[in-house]
Amino acid sequence: MESDLGTFTPLGLQFTGSAQARAVMAEVMKLLKPINTTTLEEHGEGTDIEMWMDAGVPGASLHVADSRYFWFHHTNGDTMSVQRPIEMNLCSALWAVVAYVVADLEEMLPR
Repeated sequence: MESDLGTFTPLGLQFTGSAQARAVMAEVMKLLKPINTTTLEEHGEGTDIEMWMDAGVPGASLHVADSRYFWFHHTNGDTMSVQRPIEMNLCSALWAVVAYVVADLEEMLPR
C-alpha cells in the first residue's frame, strides 16, 4: 500500500494484482460506499511498493483528486498546516478500512 500523491479527496485505489485478488479488493472497496471512495482502478503504483508488485505481490496506491498536488509539492506550503482536515480524515478512513479488512482475511490476497 502506498500513499504518495497527497491527501486530497480520495476517489478509491489503484490496484495491481491477479484477477482473483482484484475480485477480493472490489468487495473490500464496497465497504467504503458511505464515504464515496469505492473506485478500484488498474495499475497501483509507487516507488516504495514497485519491487513487491514486480515480484507478484498485490499492491495498491491511493487515488485522490490531485489537481492541487503541485500547488504544494516540495514548496514551503508542503506542510500539515495546509491540509484540509476532512480530506485527511477520508484518506485515513479508506486506508484504515482496507488495511483492517485485508489483514483480517482468512487467506492472503491471491497472487
